[in-house]
Amino acid sequence: MNNLLSSKHPSGLAQKRCGDVFAFLGAEEQKRLASVVTERILEQDSYLFEVGDPADEVFFLAQGRLSVQKKTGFHRKMQVVAILESGAIVGEAGLLSGHVHGVSVRAIEHSHLFRLGCQELQTLERTDSQLVIQLLKHLLLISSLRLEKTAERLAHVL
Repeated sequence: MNNLLSSKHPSGLAQKRCGDVFAFLGAEEQKRLASVVTERILEQDSYLFEVGDPADEVFFLAQGRLSVQKKTGFHRKMQVVAILESGAIVGEAGLLSGHVHGVSVRAIEHSHLFRLGCQELQTLERTDSQLVIQLLKHLLLISSLRLEKTAERLAHVL
């Protein structure tokens, strides 16, 4: 059972965490992005999403740790394929239409995230395209680094 709490706009300590997680942006851009993201609190052992769930949002992990789990093919067994810590981006494929999650993401500990949904991103595309470009460049950088690390791990296995 998910134990997921949310609120509309970051405030107080959440605003500081928002600034930390969006440090790749300038102060003005952080404020504009903070106005469209929502906070999510995920209790330990709760799932952010599971394999097969619709993917229509991306999360930015401000505090806590999450495990990324993939089905193994043996009954209902899951294998942890990554541990994500503060600053990580989670579920970035959710910004592409028509996707479902291919992994499950579970909180290892109490975690604080910020959510950006497809609808909010589409609004930003119309109203603040420069911010969207900066955000997508950062997502591309993170994806590239993850792919590079995956290739390194695969090279060691082969």
